[in-house]
Amino acid sequence: MMLYIGARHRTQITKKLRQTKSHIKSMLLFHGIKIPAQFDNSNWSQDFITWLEQLKFSTTCGDLALQGKIRLYKFIKSEYLEIANQMRRHCRKNTKKDYYLLKSIPGIGGYLASVIIAECGDLRRFNNERQFSSYIGLIPGIYNSGESEKCLGITPRSRSQLRSYLIEAAWVAIRKDTEMQHYYRKHHGKNVKSIIVKVAHKMARRILSVIKTETPYQINKNLVLEN
Repeated sequence: MMLYIGARHRTQITKKLRQTKSHIKSMLLFHGIKIPAQFDNSNWSQDFITWLEQLKFSTTCGDLALQGKIRLYKFIKSEYLEIANQMRRHCRKNTKKDYYLLKSIPGIGGYLASVIIAECGDLRRFNNERQFSSYIGLIPGIYNSGESEKCLGITPRSRSQLRSYLIEAAWVAIRKDTEMQHYYRKHHGKNVKSIIVKVAHKMARRILSVIKTETPYQINKNLVLEN
């Protein structure tokens, strides 16, 4: 329960962090200040924060408003990081085996491993991969009219936050795991969103497999990609 509450709280903090960043960028835009190219991305570095803190507007009120938003950003960011640290510590203490089994899969770091445990509990309760994927929401929903069936895409009844994290992790897995790269390239040319969901679905199968077999995942180093 503690993990589940922590995961939900961090989701709320993440939204507030994005809102605060958006407010700061909107303020810069309003005052005609362009963010330097090296800082213009979603990951705000300490150098970027330092650059923001050194900005001066034409009015004292503008300066005070910006500095207040920066302080708010720093507070929310520290809470964002601390929650993740607490969740990782909890898993290392209470579910150490499953935590490190999940971390053996390329694309799954400490925080995502703790979210999987928080959202799913003991993964051994799932009888098969389809049941687990259905729980997350990574298998197609089917509409049956009695005369025909129609694929509706991934089912809306799901652990949407976990599904979103797994789809993000799938992009990392493609870069780190030759087998995932091969799987992605095999589907190259099709709808990118559909392909990445397929990769996330494949990751879900790996997640259940490492837990059920209690064997860390091993990258297939013998697989050679075609140019």
